[in-house]
Amino acid sequence: MKILIGFVALAFVVCGCSTTSSVATKQGRGTQQVYRAPFDQVWRAAVDAAQLGDLEILNADRNKGYISAKRGLQAETLGENVGLWVTRLSPTETQVEVVSRQAGPPVFWLKNWENEIHRAIQANLTREAVGSGGTSATSGQVTGTSSREEMRRDAQRRIDDLRRQEQQKEDALAAEQSLEQRNQIQAEIERLRSERRTVEDYLLDLEVEGPPR
Repeated sequence: MKILIGFVALAFVVCGCSTTSSVATKQGRGTQQVYRAPFDQVWRAAVDAAQLGDLEILNADRNKGYISAKRGLQAETLGENVGLWVTRLSPTETQVEVVSRQAGPPVFWLKNWENEIHRAIQANLTREAVGSGGTSATSGQVTGTSSREEMRRDAQRRIDDLRRQEQQKEDALAAEQSLEQRNQIQAEIERLRSERRTVEDYLLDLEVEGPPR
């Protein structure tokens, strides 16, 4: 019992107790990623990602580019407070920063949503990119074999394009001498690989579904 009490006390000191208001002041202290997509598209993907798992959106202010989310009391934790900042960098590039903080000391382990939310944003963007041309405007469901075949072709083209970009980056990495530039190129390669795997999974799902009955 003394050990448990000591752990909880240490968790208060190390982690602190965040609130939704305190998280809103921590811009610049989270995990940042730049997405090659316009603001509106990334904003939609971020709003969806902020509802990952047991997270619940408390506020989404598009004009300020800020999303506040929270997970409440769980068996293993008192919950987490999450903030997302979506910033337009250019017409085709948008940055997202995610801050995740404990709402109180964890009972068993710490939970950090930052990387999971970024992965969800990337997956949402990829699905929108490869699926935008093959759905019904009214129901949002695939209608007919031709639509599904078109989605397969779009997905395969995206995979081929990502592979070409990966190869170009790998060639650039082999020729680059600067450590800083090498790290940036390597990070871009990892991003491309992650997106390619997401599209490959999407294509596999289409193959498993088969033609509509």
